[in-house]
Amino acid sequence: MAAGAIITTDTQTTTMSILSLFRSHRFRTKQAFAGGVALPPVQSDDEERYRPIQWPLVKRLLKSLAPFKKQYIFGVSLGLIFVMLDMQSPRFIQRIIDYGQSYIDGTSGAANQAAAVHHLEFIVLLWTGVFVASFLFQRWMILVMTRAGESVQFLFREQLFAKLQQLSMSYYDRTKLGRIISRCTSDIGSLREVNVWGIWQIVANVSTMIVAAGFILHESVPLFLSIAWLGVVVILLNRAFQKRSAVMYQITREGFTRVSTNLAENITGMRVVMAFNRQDPNLGVFNRLQYINTDNNVANAQLNGIYQPMLEFIRFMGRVIILLYGGYLVAKAPPGSTGAVGSVVAVFLYWDWFMGPVITLGAFYNQLMIAMAGAERVFALLELEPDVRDEPAAQPLPRITGHVQFDHVTFGYDPARPVLHDICFEAHPGQLVALVGATGSGKSSIISLIARFYQPQQGRILVDGHDIRHHTGDSLHRQMGLVLQSNYLFSGTVMENIRYARPSATDEQVIAAAKAIGSHDAIMAMSNGYQGDVGERGAGMSLGQRQLICFTRAFLADPRIFMLDEATSAVDTATEHMVQQSLENLLQNRTTFVVAHRLSTVKKADCILVLEAGRIIERGSHAELLAAGGKYASLYEQFVQEAE
Repeated sequence: MAAGAIITTDTQTTTMSILSLFRSHRFRTKQAFAGGVALPPVQSDDEERYRPIQWPLVKRLLKSLAPFKKQYIFGVSLGLIFVMLDMQSPRFIQRIIDYGQSYIDGTSGAANQAAAVHHLEFIVLLWTGVFVASFLFQRWMILVMTRAGESVQFLFREQLFAKLQQLSMSYYDRTKLGRIISRCTSDIGSLREVNVWGIWQIVANVSTMIVAAGFILHESVPLFLSIAWLGVVVILLNRAFQKRSAVMYQITREGFTRVSTNLAENITGMRVVMAFNRQDPNLGVFNRLQYINTDNNVANAQLNGIYQPMLEFIRFMGRVIILLYGGYLVAKAPPGSTGAVGSVVAVFLYWDWFMGPVITLGAFYNQLMIAMAGAERVFALLELEPDVRDEPAAQPLPRITGHVQFDHVTFGYDPARPVLHDICFEAHPGQLVALVGATGSGKSSIISLIARFYQPQQGRILVDGHDIRHHTGDSLHRQMGLVLQSNYLFSGTVMENIRYARPSATDEQVIAAAKAIGSHDAIMAMSNGYQGDVGERGAGMSLGQRQLICFTRAFLADPRIFMLDEATSAVDTATEHMVQQSLENLLQNRTTFVVAHRLSTVKKADCILVLEAGRIIERGSHAELLAAGGKYASLYEQFVQEAE
């Protein structure tokens, strides 16, 4: 009774000490360091919602494995065969000790000793065969499980990429590039170990523990009872560790995401960084984020540095108990009896077989924490619904002529703060409509609404009399062309970038489009012409060359509605004049919207809409607006003076 009381007291004391150590670690997620540069705030979609793993998240992760359940079942079955074969080693060692002891004692006679030698030879040969078989099953299991897990990883990446293609522009407006990249790389990467080995780790280790415990109980009930209490200590230790680690790994993932986000921002904005000599301050901010991330990982390692050694200490205590108590049982065995030593050795080895999975599962739990933090973010992204999406009954838009009408449209990126107020206008097929106004007046917002990147909060946008919200976005976009101020090229050749708008176009059709818009000669003057490499994001091209390639790409799509949003702001006067000459031939039977600060590009527009603070304050032709002497006339006079 006293011994039992001592064990209980020691267990409680040990558990409370471990809990106090776990609670002593604090993570740094928002603290600043000396230097006076504020750290970027945590983004709302990753607000600190730290909590232990919940079953719905685990259930959803398991559901993602369902398409490959046959491969997982087959792989786990192979693995169990491998484990069962491998676990026969202590039995073989026990038999070798027993027969060896019989041979050494010499108590069984010469004939029996000879038989013992034959038995030893047979056992060694059989052990070798079992080892070879387990090796083959292990190799087979690794191949099957890896194939299944990588298939799940492939599916996750495919689903995320597809989701990113579906999301509305509003998502990209409010989400940092580094955060998006982190979802598709490190967060999915954190799932790999669980997807490949998760089921196997749980099934194999639990099975091994049960079988090992069964063998220990079968070999010696007294030895089993002498170490059974250590299982209670392991359970209490695991619960204390899991409660704290769930919080720690989510914080660690957030810290890493902020480092990735800052890195992506600095790389994409390198021109601005160099222009304003921000290298040193930016390095300071980046290092401060790294300090936080490093501290989080070190604190995580400190917790794990308590947990793993404690498991090893429990394994050591079990070994000591088995050797001491087992030695006592061997000493008490009747003289000449065999098997006692072999049983103690077998129990000693099976104790390692029992504790090995406990330690392995402890390490696996670390991986599971990392995976769950990543899975929560991945699933959150997959659950996002686009702000602009097709209605269930949406129909394809038929071939259009380009009649566009804004019917009392009010719109705001934040619905509570409209940027367009009661916009009404009509553009007939073949017309060139220019949008003019100061920065922030709403010109680009009108272009975005025509392209259905956003939905208006009030009013309707009609194309050939069809409300575009009642038709599929694909059928609308196939009949539109858009060139933005920030011209974007993909890695590849000039030909591949132009063909991006119409993958089925032949080389001859691409060249014909370039000749029609007037960019053919400029492209041929580039290095290697159409086969020239544009570089990443068009880094190998000048601004004017990139703009011409974007123009050609847009016109190759043969759009019914064409939009130029500050499209000529980056080209020189000669290039702009060449484009203007080409546009006159290409705009026939097309409705074109032009946004430009250079009023020289809109003088020939059929209709000019002058915007101010999200409202149309003037409309008419260039001559009519000049004669009216209003806002447009003032802007044009200012433009002429600046030109002079």
